[in-house]
Amino acid sequence: MSYSFSLEAILAIGLNNAIGNKGALPWHIPSELRLFKSITEGHTVIMGKNTFASLPSLLSNRHHIIISNSIPVTDGVHIVSSMSEALNKADELHSEKVFLIGGVSIFHEALHECSVIHVSRIMLAPEADTYFTFNPQHHRIDTSLCFRDPSTQVDIIYQRYGRII
Repeated sequence: MSYSFSLEAILAIGLNNAIGNKGALPWHIPSELRLFKSITEGHTVIMGKNTFASLPSLLSNRHHIIISNSIPVTDGVHIVSSMSEALNKADELHSEKVFLIGGVSIFHEALHECSVIHVSRIMLAPEADTYFTFNPQHHRIDTSLCFRDPSTQVDIIYQRYGRII
């Protein structure tokens, strides 16, 4: 099916492929959180129930679509039971961009369909219980920049991948 929006993904990955620990990010890096906000704000985010549960509150100025069969109806979010329902809901919301923000099962299911993938490579190997190996078979880097978070002194490599196939 064809949609009126750009499907993108955004994820942060540690040196050890860590993306989560005990239901949260395995780091707190303010500049990476600001980057996430600047990229996704004003758009729609799609996530699984565990990613939704990890949020301290709803993300401001974004439509939230949660894929789950087990969470109750929640104010301010759209709950659907499949990726296809999530994409249809995003289309109904007239979204310009839709971001997959996690977790692992969401990335496994639909990352290959994204036109753009935003990856923050965190130069840490933190303790984690959730991992994701990013293998950009259908994408190549079109933008890359390195920066250091001033408060944590952690280096981050931001890479934007565009679809090639």
